[in-house]
Amino acid sequence: MQSPDDAVPGQPADRSRPGSETGATVGVSAADPATGRGTESDPDPVIARIPEQSGERSPVDVPIDTAVPADERRSTAVRSISALFAVLAILVTLVHVFFVFLHVAPNNTLTQDYRKPTGTWIYPYFEQNWALFAPNPMSENFRVQAQSRVRNADGTIVESDWSDLTGDDLKHIRGNPYPSKADQNMIRRAWSSYADAHDAKDESAIGARGPLTQNYLRRIVVHRFQDAGANRSVESVRVRVATTPIGRPDAKTKPETSYRMLGWWETKPDDFR
Repeated sequence: MQSPDDAVPGQPADRSRPGSETGATVGVSAADPATGRGTESDPDPVIARIPEQSGERSPVDVPIDTAVPADERRSTAVRSISALFAVLAILVTLVHVFFVFLHVAPNNTLTQDYRKPTGTWIYPYFEQNWALFAPNPMSENFRVQAQSRVRNADGTIVESDWSDLTGDDLKHIRGNPYPSKADQNMIRRAWSSYADAHDAKDESAIGARGPLTQNYLRRIVVHRFQDAGANRSVESVRVRVATTPIGRPDAKTKPETSYRMLGWWETKPDDFR
């Protein structure tokens, strides 16, 4: 039998010695008693065997891999981004609920302090109306109609026929799953504001908002005629409102329509802006 010391260089040593198949051997140099260091001249180093336990690998054979798998890094990034979006969504929701609360809350010091930012956040897409909780059904329908005087190229003035502005808005609303807020509310609210700020008998202004509501209604009418192709040739406009009471379903007679006619309003340069 060949001993490890007699092995030929370049050839593996004979592993048939007893105990060699059950454990690993580690060569340890004999230590000098005086210095505690190994001596290089010792021809026969001490052989210490480290027993191996069943089913376990030697610590020296365990690979050390500190790299994080790509799937795990991607999963961590997705979770971080999802958490960020969740936090942002919660913050936006809280801000929205806060402003809606201020908008529908009774008038107080807090609503007065935040009136401007509340209006900026709410209008025109998040408007709330208490009529949803305390309905006040309409008892009549009204249609805003307008007429214009247009100056031709030769200097003559032509008076147009009556245009049904409310009817034009209804055409844009019906059959449209996402109707415009302007089509639904602009002309209706403009007239309601004017009617609340003016006497129905002589059209005199009631309070300081009277001239403002008149200018607002006139500009809307001028813009409607501009959209119809009149451009800046509109000299003046006139408004009338046709009001029809809502009758009972079993009524035998049709309710009569009444008209409220306003005077001619001359256009101003700011009306065409």
